[in-house]
Amino acid sequence: MAKKEAKQVDIVIDYKTVFDSEAGQRVLYDLMRNNYLLSTTYTSNINEMALREGSRNSILRIMSILKIDVNKMNELIQKGLERENEYTD
Repeated sequence: MAKKEAKQVDIVIDYKTVFDSEAGQRVLYDLMRNNYLLSTTYTSNINEMALREGSRNSILRIMSILKIDVNKMNELIQKGLERENEYTD
C-alpha cells in the first residue's frame, strides 16, 4: 500500500475511533445541530449563506468518512433530542 493510501486509511480509523464513542456521538450531534445540518442554510445575505454552507459541508465530510447513512443519521438525531430533553425536564 502506498504511503498516501495508508495515511487515508489511518485518518478513517482515527475518525471512527473518535466518533464511535458515546462522547463522540454527542459531539457529532452537537456539530450537526450547530452547523446547519438540521436546519436551513438559507438567509437573504448571500455571504452569510455561503458561510453556513461551508459549515454544513464540514459536517457532511465527517459523515461521509464515517459512512453514516440516513438511518444512522436519524438515530443520531433521536438520541440527541432525547439528551436535550433530559436537560430541559
